[in-house]
Amino acid sequence: MFMTRTIENGQLACVLTCAVLTGVVPDLVGSSYWSYSFQYVNVLVALAIVQNFLLYDANQTSFGQGAIFGVGAYAAAMAMTSYGLYWPAALLCAALAGCFVSIIYAVPALRVQGYYLGFVTLSVAMVFPEMLMTFDEFTNGVNGISTPAGTWKQPLLFSLTPLSLLCAAVACGAAIAHVALRRSALGRKIRVAGASPEAAQTLGIRPGLVRSAVFCSTGATMGAIGALYPPIVGFVSPAAFHLELSILLFLAVIVGGRGQILGPLAGIYMLYLVPNVLLVDLVDYRLLAYGVIALLVMLMLPDGLVGTLERHLRTSSPINGLRFSMADLPVSGGDPGAKGPAISVAAACKSFGSVKALDDVCLDVERGCIVGLVGANGSGKTSLINAITGFSQLDKGSIIVRDSDISAKSPAAIAKLGVIRTFQTPRIFGSLTAWENIAIGSETVAAGKPAHDMLPDLHSQLRSLHTDAIPHGQRRSIEVLRAFLTNADILLLDEPAAGLSKEERSQLAILLRRLRDEARRTIVIVEHDLDLVWRVADKIVAMENGRVVAHGSPGEMRQHKDIKKLFVSVEHA
Repeated sequence: MFMTRTIENGQLACVLTCAVLTGVVPDLVGSSYWSYSFQYVNVLVALAIVQNFLLYDANQTSFGQGAIFGVGAYAAAMAMTSYGLYWPAALLCAALAGCFVSIIYAVPALRVQGYYLGFVTLSVAMVFPEMLMTFDEFTNGVNGISTPAGTWKQPLLFSLTPLSLLCAAVACGAAIAHVALRRSALGRKIRVAGASPEAAQTLGIRPGLVRSAVFCSTGATMGAIGALYPPIVGFVSPAAFHLELSILLFLAVIVGGRGQILGPLAGIYMLYLVPNVLLVDLVDYRLLAYGVIALLVMLMLPDGLVGTLERHLRTSSPINGLRFSMADLPVSGGDPGAKGPAISVAAACKSFGSVKALDDVCLDVERGCIVGLVGANGSGKTSLINAITGFSQLDKGSIIVRDSDISAKSPAAIAKLGVIRTFQTPRIFGSLTAWENIAIGSETVAAGKPAHDMLPDLHSQLRSLHTDAIPHGQRRSIEVLRAFLTNADILLLDEPAAGLSKEERSQLAILLRRLRDEARRTIVIVEHDLDLVWRVADKIVAMENGRVVAHGSPGEMRQHKDIKKLFVSVEHA
């Protein structure tokens, strides 16, 4: 769930305060029991923060992160005991081991998502303890591996131990890193790839590559955190890394609140600290406690403990419209010397079973022109847009852009050639602010100036506005503005005027003409608003049953016999 920066900063301050206090106070008062307890709790908080990033920001459902933590713990213990390495070297081994296991995870991550991915990772978490028993030659089986604490628990300053300080620092570092990444361009790209792979590809982002990279990096991070387990406990064994640990980390994020910075800490405190430390006599019933608490929270507080509180604190309210005119966008000049067609479609055919979506379509779109693509529903307009942008592969034929056949290229590769599209249903990302939904366009492909430099007034209006407060018509404008900010040479707009008011449609018409005249952008517009199409288009192409049945200038097409039978209100043109 989106948070304003003020709330986000407040949550971060709470995490840092709790981590520091729980890392320092038990040592200062001389309580070894609470020192040990909060050392492990801070480690769990760090793990839950990584799980929160994976689940919410990257939209990857994994039930196996506890196993990766266990891999890191075992790798560090074996490095220190069997090979005599110092802890920094053992830390590196733990990170590499976590990354290696995540590479295995990343293979299905390329193909499956959602709870299907969760089931794949769940199986790994279930078999991990058995694998530790099977490879007892290295893991020492059920006997585990003892790891002497050494100087980890010797007072360093007053009665503070290095281990307590390091565990607190890891929890703080994880929270700070999550906030920093979330506010970065890379973090926004990760969220876009997770929220809408289709929209991500139109911005030149490769969702499969992003998913795999996130899996590997979070795995390496969890493996590295696992290197803290041997010094804390002094012993690693298969019993410590059962499926229960992975479920704890997942439920901690749900109970605390998905996407909330404070959520992982609240979830760990509720699910681990309460039953395992405060109610230690009931520790044998902790699995039951996890289930009961999670059930109650999901029924009564569907946004989690922190998420529900954040929702009540949020002050954003619906708006009637943006105080901004698309007609006033600053438009930069293009290349006036470019000649020839920007897009050339030759003999394009695409069938879905017995239905011919495209039937021998031939079309040239000249550079610096606006082409209106019109036709009844099901005539093949969107199918042609999908083929040009790589979302649908042709059965035969070719599509040439920049003297290159793009008919077999991926959508992300085509986007990097400067071909950007919008969708019939606006792709708006709920985890980003309204402004970030627009600005992401300037952070991808071949964008020019930063968005806040080009649109300072809009930046001030939308930087803290949640997308829930944006009406449908304005959501459409946000997607159009995002496409504009990519600085792409070719824009394919699928029903951009749907849901817009009469004034907003006039502004859109002015913007399209300015993009053509001042920036020499090439625009293909699929639109049912014939008044808009005839006002802005240099050429109109009519489609019926997957074929081009007529094309020409607006003046020529107004009297065309095939156009009159296709559109009842063509006289409005």
